Amino acid sequence: MQVISITDLTSLVNPTRLAVPIDTEQQYFQLAMKQTCMKLPTEPLLVAHPQIDRWMMEIGVLFPEVFEWEPPQFLVDTQFIAKLCTNEKDVWVQINTNAAFLKNRYVNIIEWTIRLPALNWSDKVKMWITAESLSLPPENLKLTILALHPTHPGKRYEISWDSQQHEETRDWLVSVLAGQAAPTTTQVRLPLAIATPTHFDIKKIAEVEI
Repeated sequence: MQVISITDLTSLVNPTRLAVPIDTEQQYFQLAMKQTCMKLPTEPLLVAHPQIDRWMMEIGVLFPEVFEWEPPQFLVDTQFIAKLCTNEKDVWVQINTNAAFLKNRYVNIIEWTIRLPALNWSDKVKMWITAESLSLPPENLKLTILALHPTHPGKRYEISWDSQQHEETRDWLVSVLAGQAAPTTTQVRLPLAIATPTHFDIKKIAEVEI
């Protein structure tokens, strides 16, 4: 089975772009957020990285619920995978993201990272995969971007999703893969993650207040 990640897609969208060095602060920030949401200690990490401590305080102001919700209603760094049918072959596209399960089968994807507060192709891919993986109507999905900056205040950006954007993103994915005779992919078995199509039932997830 052929599985394509966001990293693989990036190399297809920007084939001439040089590899971006790993941002250590970004990695530590994601780790601190994950540990905090899982109620694990983070004090040594925050003491060593005061910038991360400031970012986390900004998250608490922009979207305090992320520190109040608990799994399985709120899944942090969880994996979703969806099948994409192309003219050549079927592939699976895989992402990792944070998802809150709201009332009436609504799902809120939440992305916290050092970035610009604007919708990009990666966000759209994550929305498409999540809706497909959970068999959700596109209108039942929304994205919250918590965009942080090393010196400027963070911003919260809310994005709704609909059937038109969903289909346009699918068509874009197909066109990106069709433009490569042999796209860069990873050959793996279907992961037994909580969000795989065959091992995840949204109806069994209790809803959270927002």
